[in-house]
Amino acid sequence: MRKFGIWLVILVILLAAGGMMLASRLTVVRSSWQKKTADGRAKVLDLRKKAAEAQKLVDNGRSDLQEAIHGWDWYRISPQVTKGARPGVLGVGLGTSHGLQPNSVVFVFQPSADGAGTSFVGPFKVVAAQLQEASATLVPNWRLRPEEEQESQTWRYGPNWRIRSNIPLQHKTQFSKFEMMILTKDELLAAQQQHLQLQQNAKSKAEEHLSLRMKELKGDPDQANQSLEKFLLEGYHKAVADSEIARNAVQADVDELRRQIKRTRDEIGRLTQDNEQLAEEGSSDVPKAATSQK
Repeated sequence: MRKFGIWLVILVILLAAGGMMLASRLTVVRSSWQKKTADGRAKVLDLRKKAAEAQKLVDNGRSDLQEAIHGWDWYRISPQVTKGARPGVLGVGLGTSHGLQPNSVVFVFQPSADGAGTSFVGPFKVVAAQLQEASATLVPNWRLRPEEEQESQTWRYGPNWRIRSNIPLQHKTQFSKFEMMILTKDELLAAQQQHLQLQQNAKSKAEEHLSLRMKELKGDPDQANQSLEKFLLEGYHKAVADSEIARNAVQADVDELRRQIKRTRDEIGRLTQDNEQLAEEGSSDVPKAATSQK
């Protein structure tokens, strides 16, 4: 019994030592798992936060996408687009089977120069008389300007043209504003050109009148062989100058004649005075008796 008690005490001591070691090990393992659990929970919370932010970005992206595509409606890719008989007219490889309706308005985009996208051409109207199941003719739904007619010759005809049934309202409004602005500019240009034409006509008439007046002043060589007055052939300027020269010559002759008349009168007056003086002198030498007899 005594040995059994000793062994029992030793066994209890060994079991106690083993229990302490196992308890210490359990504490370490539990601490490790608690740390892993805390780290995992923090990581899960962080991932949930990132997932919420990512979902928010996705929702915003979807909202932006819906906003971007809102108002564009359907579109078709034409396998081939050809040049029409008139400037700006298009022949497309789409028809009623692709959703085109008679006299409907579609919006046409041509391939860009780099081939990476498309560029807007303009709104076109579907010609009802030439609408087929797989082909159609489109005409511009705006007033085609002369420079646009020339530009239509350089459109990139061929495949991969995009035909849209609609575009957002803000773009339509912007195009309408541009069209109205261009129309206003065209009306202003037409008015200015008309005013310029009137001014050019007035200038032409003024130059014509000026030419006539210059011919009147300087003469008209084209009429040199015609029997006309001198002032019509040589002009008023030379005719008046010649007239003034002739007048001056006549005035000089008249002045000389007047001087001669004055000298003659002076001479006559002098001779008359001399005769009177001689007569007085002669009468003083005659006897009074002879004078009375007479």
